[in-house]
Amino acid sequence: MDIDSLINSHWYPVILNEIQQEMDELLKNDSDRENSLLHEIERIADQKKGWMISLSDPNLPQSIRDEIHLDYQRAESRERDIKLQLERRQKREEYMTELLDPELVLESLNRLDEVLAGENATRGNLELSLHIDRIECFTDGHVTMRLCRLGPLPRCIEFMKHNSSNSEGKGQPDTFDGPPVHQGTPRRRAKLRVESIGPEGKELESAAAFATDPERFTGIGPEWFEEIEFDVPHEKHWYQIYASEVFHRRQEKELSFAKLAKKFGVTPPTVRAAVEYYLETHPDAKDNVKLQCGGKRPPKFDLSKIGPEARVLWESRWSKLKLAKKYGCSPPTIDKALKWSYAQDGLSMPTKEELQKAIATRARKLLDEEKSLEEICDIMDCSDVTARRYLKMSFEAEGKTMPDLRRKSTET
Repeated sequence: MDIDSLINSHWYPVILNEIQQEMDELLKNDSDRENSLLHEIERIADQKKGWMISLSDPNLPQSIRDEIHLDYQRAESRERDIKLQLERRQKREEYMTELLDPELVLESLNRLDEVLAGENATRGNLELSLHIDRIECFTDGHVTMRLCRLGPLPRCIEFMKHNSSNSEGKGQPDTFDGPPVHQGTPRRRAKLRVESIGPEGKELESAAAFATDPERFTGIGPEWFEEIEFDVPHEKHWYQIYASEVFHRRQEKELSFAKLAKKFGVTPPTVRAAVEYYLETHPDAKDNVKLQCGGKRPPKFDLSKIGPEARVLWESRWSKLKLAKKYGCSPPTIDKALKWSYAQDGLSMPTKEELQKAIATRARKLLDEEKSLEEICDIMDCSDVTARRYLKMSFEAEGKTMPDLRRKSTET
């Protein structure tokens, strides 16, 4: 977009005229304020003359002289502020012309287009905050977005906010005629990190401070806002999209949910949900597929055949998983076989700690029989590291230090 396209557009002349009228109204209502400032300057000048006369009295107490000196300084400071305000008001028309410069509007719009087309999320967030006041989202998917028509002219926003004589309450959010909903209190957002973006860092930092202020549009009349309402489309899930196809495939082939899941490349709960959804949305339909639940059960194992041998292997440190692979059953079956074997001897199945203690006792007994470390490893079918660990455990239980087994192995 260029300057000619902007000036000849259908919306820019309209909003420009409205802004001009608003500013003219502000200046008109501000004339009383200017007269008040002029009268205040005259009053301050009279006070200064009176104080000077008082200070010229040689008999004036020092305490009063000090108070007059402080009042004089405050009055001079106030006088400088008033003169500065009046000077700014005199230059306001020139400033207003700068605010409505079409080149600024064009630059803002082109920058918005470029930023949204780029990949910088922070800049995109900043630019959108100049145009969007708030976005209200409701549980039913309804969304209301409130836009400020002065977005391309953020300096006009500041001008109107600081110069409006009736700013209180003008920028308050409109009430929403709908179901009661929980609405959070607006808070100042985290400051956007823009200090390293481009050469215009200072300008961006100022814009970021404005964009993160939840009250940035307070004081702007409702005529400068418009609302856009829309509903977020509800995305359908897989089971809703393919419900009809899954249901009819099940009826034609009499397939289980597990087989249907393999056919469609999903999980059994997903195809079950598809069938249930179809039945829910088609009250006249009926699932006529009746399959045997559970399938073919595995044969039961005779615990008396595997229990005694499994017990010996388990006590020699075979894991239950390794035993299950040996006998072609599951670890819980091995657990039952071990419990059965111990029960035949009137014993309870030892815990892991008790089993380790028994293995340590066995290793110690072999050592006391003057077996070498290599022989102990061969008898217990373990590595020398494991044998050392169990031997150390037995010596620690007696409060003793394990001897140097390397020396014993060498002597042997």
